[in-house]
Amino acid sequence: MLGPKIRETRQAKGMTLNDLSEKTQLTASYLSQLERNIIEPSLSSLRKISLALEVPIYTFLSNGSNKDHVLIQADRRKMLDLPNSSITYEFLTPMASDKEAQPKMEIIYYQLEPKSWSSEDYIVHAADECIFILQGMIELYLGEEKYTVKQGDSIYIRENIPHRFYNPLEDQKVIGISTICPPIY
Repeated sequence: MLGPKIRETRQAKGMTLNDLSEKTQLTASYLSQLERNIIEPSLSSLRKISLALEVPIYTFLSNGSNKDHVLIQADRRKMLDLPNSSITYEFLTPMASDKEAQPKMEIIYYQLEPKSWSSEDYIVHAADECIFILQGMIELYLGEEKYTVKQGDSIYIRENIPHRFYNPLEDQKVIGISTICPPIY
């Protein structure tokens, strides 16, 4: 039942139906019917509601059986290799697509090859991110600004800021951890 989950999330955010209506461009009447399970939302409407409430869509689709803990053994981590990239990601937390765990953040361990970019293009996501460098150093590009982030340093990046980074070292991989909230993968 989507309706009660949408209502619960809206109320937890301190929003009225009119507030949500303004943010989504959906009528308050439509939203009220939706919250009472009188009607079913389209995917487009659900996306608008999700963005307005700043939660992933799966928040409304879960069966409510989320676990209170998840052990992820080192040899069973989910891996992500992006095309045209010299970076490897290992997920230390459940992925956002894990509807049973329903993580509220993601922690990702990564390794970036020497003289390589994290991605061909800038990455933009609707989530805050904290990058911590365990080994090596990166040149981090936030829009037009460049920052050097060395071993032991961290940097916090607000949502929707275009960013990417470069490993300038000749013979050493960069090893780091990113924490992303809310989860995006």
